[in-house]
Amino acid sequence: MTKIAFFDVDGTMINVPHQLLKPTDKTIHALKEFQKQGNYIVVASARGVKPECLDEIPFDGFIGCDGGYIEFHQEILLNNVFTVKDLNLQNSIYEATNGQYIINERATSYFSDIDGELIKKHLKLYNGTDKLPDDYDDHWRFQNIKANTVTALFYNAKDLHEALDMLPQEWSINAYDTGHIRMDVHPQGYTKGTACEYLYQKLNIPKENTYAFGDGEHDIEMFHLVGTSIAMGNADVEVKKHASTVTLTVDEDGIADFFEKEFKIK
Repeated sequence: MTKIAFFDVDGTMINVPHQLLKPTDKTIHALKEFQKQGNYIVVASARGVKPECLDEIPFDGFIGCDGGYIEFHQEILLNNVFTVKDLNLQNSIYEATNGQYIINERATSYFSDIDGELIKKHLKLYNGTDKLPDDYDDHWRFQNIKANTVTALFYNAKDLHEALDMLPQEWSINAYDTGHIRMDVHPQGYTKGTACEYLYQKLNIPKENTYAFGDGEHDIEMFHLVGTSIAMGNADVEVKKHASTVTLTVDEDGIADFFEKEFKIK
């Protein structure tokens, strides 16, 4: 019977702060072998597009924007975007709360302040550099943008919660008020977890044949909506509590270790 496995990106397949900028050879081999057995492998991420560092792996599908975009075998099943009114509302809220923000289309990002301290910090953390693309055009307008996600960045938790209280409650929002203080904001619709559920149900794959790998709080819902959830060894203690099992860290080939033990893939 066909199985399907969903994979978070940052902290699960790569670890930019530790300079692990692409999946390890063991991880790549394990996923390809799992796929050769007639199973599906799907990226499930807050990112708008599948990063180039994953190009060596022939993923069957991509769930991006924390569920706002769903693609399987090159067919787009969902592309949920903000209206111009939604973007204007967010701009006024983040300006009032001393925030900076990044508007994300699937393949393009737009920055509220290209020299913003918070934006540079965010880019360096997730991209390894704060350098913008050479062809970046800063003369953008809301009416020309089809955005799936807005990442709002704040100096402190107080500002974040003040902004959060002003946003529509029906939107899908992942807020982080410690460490790298930010929130990923998505229009009303599927979440990362419910998008995974939607896809495996559409493919008529029973829940007991579904798997999900992750490391962050935003993966908890996904963990509860699949048959077997696997927390990376580098995940927070609270995240591990929600997983079916815990594997090794991303730096220790945690994905490959699970596939070897579960499916005898070496």
